[in-house]
Amino acid sequence: MKKPWSISTTVRNPERLRGFLRVLKILEGKHFDSKSQIKYQILLIQNKLYKPTVLTTEQKNYFDDIEKEMSFSVAEQVFNRQNYEDPAMRGRNSVAPLNKMGLCIAKNSAESLAITELGEYFLSDDYDLGKLFFIHFLKWQLPNPDTKSFSQKDGFAIKPFIATLHLINKVNQKWEALKNKRKGISKEEFSLFVPTLIDYRNISKQSQKLINFRGQLEKQKTDKDKKKFRDKYKKKLVHSYLLWN
Repeated sequence: MKKPWSISTTVRNPERLRGFLRVLKILEGKHFDSKSQIKYQILLIQNKLYKPTVLTTEQKNYFDDIEKEMSFSVAEQVFNRQNYEDPAMRGRNSVAPLNKMGLCIAKNSAESLAITELGEYFLSDDYDLGKLFFIHFLKWQLPNPDTKSFSQKDGFAIKPFIATLHLINKVNQKWEALKNKRKGISKEEFSLFVPTLIDYRNISKQSQKLINFRGQLEKQKTDKDKKKFRDKYKKKLVHSYLLWN
């Protein structure tokens, strides 16, 4: 079964991502093995960048009081209190978005943990968040050696950001040929046709599917008819994966 591509939401706040990277830099040069992975998660707790759910009243006070500093030993107690089945996995999960964005190389298989040039830029005082993500999106490609998801055997051969721009441009060209105007793509069209574009060689084919969808939707006379068409189309998409074949 094929699947659409997606973006990790482990860390949703870009500024929080910077905090995660700042803490990771403390371990730079060390081997990112299980011991370091656990230490990293404890450091995140100590710096109040990660708040576990199982806390004593005293431990909760550390998070409630911004100015109350937490020692490493207290953070370690908080971490151990969670009784994680795989403690090291917590650190691996926390560092995963940083690895995927190319901000660091933090893997057990690497000789040592390193902050990349892009990561150092993110930690600098004069970084620009827009520029950072623009550089990341230009380089982001699937498949990616940093993750087992979105593999080549599953059909992935794409740089999502660049392919999205090409798809929008192709749709505009085709729509202009039909209607003598350009209109980009809607949020609904994006959700249906952008993440399901997993191979750059299918850009033209995917753009035609979007045009067909838009054309059929415009033919529906009432809002009720349009909703019915959308629901039927989405149901067909989910069950047959037509857009991914």
